Amino acid sequence: MAKVLTFKVEIEGLEDKIWRKLEITDRRTVADLAYTILATFDSLAYHLYNIKYNDKIYDCWVCIEDDHSDIPPINATITKLSDIGLKENDTMEMEYDTGSTTIFKITYLGDSEFEKGNGMHYPYIIDGAGSGMIDDITSAKLKDVVDNIDKTGKSDYCVLCVDGRNTKTYDYRKFDLKKNNLHVRRYFYKIKYGYEVNE
Repeated sequence: MAKVLTFKVEIEGLEDKIWRKLEITDRRTVADLAYTILATFDSLAYHLYNIKYNDKIYDCWVCIEDDHSDIPPINATITKLSDIGLKENDTMEMEYDTGSTTIFKITYLGDSEFEKGNGMHYPYIIDGAGSGMIDDITSAKLKDVVDNIDKTGKSDYCVLCVDGRNTKTYDYRKFDLKKNNLHVRRYFYKIKYGYEVNE
């Protein structure tokens, strides 16, 4: 019987300001968890990522010849969440963009029974705060942007929209749960396709 897994995901250094609680079924892959995170945190999703858990690295792009790590990577796109041995309150770390790394801290909160007929419901965001991340800057630089918004009460930092054509003013204080779920529903499969098919 499938389970619904609940995770809390926070951006390192901004744990109290930019975070999500999300649900995803255990039949999904580790990569699907990453795509959900990238979608809900408003990433442009054009850099590499990996998730570290239990001294293992689940990577989006496994090429042994190019790997310089002491730990051989595991393919995140074929590893189901049900197979990695999660225990309640276990933590993981997701690195996105090795050049200007955003680090996500992921905590597994537990599971519940999957109700038949709800397959299209997941992944689903159940709570959160903060509008998301900014591509091409580190978590530390994002904290500087957030701290400046808190200090001045306004934002003059512009970012590229997910459509790749327009820009918008980044203000982390703007978060709408309903809109965020619509965004995840719209972009989850586009992100998955981009990483797994349209290489």
